[in-house]
Amino acid sequence: MTPPLYIALRFLSHRKRAFILSLSGVVFGVAIFICTQAQTQGFAKNFIDSTLGSNGALLLRSRFEPAATGLLVPPKNSRDPNQPRRHSVAGITNAPEIMRISRQFADVAACSAVLRGTLSARAGFDNATIDLFGIDAVSHLQTTNLAQQIVAGSFDDFRNNPNSLIIGSRLADAL
Repeated sequence: MTPPLYIALRFLSHRKRAFILSLSGVVFGVAIFICTQAQTQGFAKNFIDSTLGSNGALLLRSRFEPAATGLLVPPKNSRDPNQPRRHSVAGITNAPEIMRISRQFADVAACSAVLRGTLSARAGFDNATIDLFGIDAVSHLQTTNLAQQIVAGSFDDFRNNPNSLIIGSRLADAL
């Protein structure tokens, strides 16, 4: 046995109680760290599967176009008369073509068109503001894991009945 190892073992065995307490503290600390990392990895996977699947990396919304420049005098509420004016054109006119081209990229797993809107629901004296999503059931199932997130009912009932809807658990509890 080498002298440094002999000296180290002598000091460790001299104060066994302090050594065991320190060692158990390190072991429990590392175990808690490993459990926390495992929980975080599980949460990250669930977050990616549910949220990022619904809100993909490519989000297309309304577009802006230059407004007619026939006015010689700018409006009174204009900040800078030399700044070009723009107006919004609501909606996307060629969504199927955009999705067809997007699917040609190797990294694109799936595409789904989603119509978004805001709605206000009232039950008794309670009001709730709702984000309304209009989906195509077949393409949306390829993009998200919505069918696994349904708590009550089934996705087939939603798919087969054109007058059905899926509401979130918080809204269901509120109503």
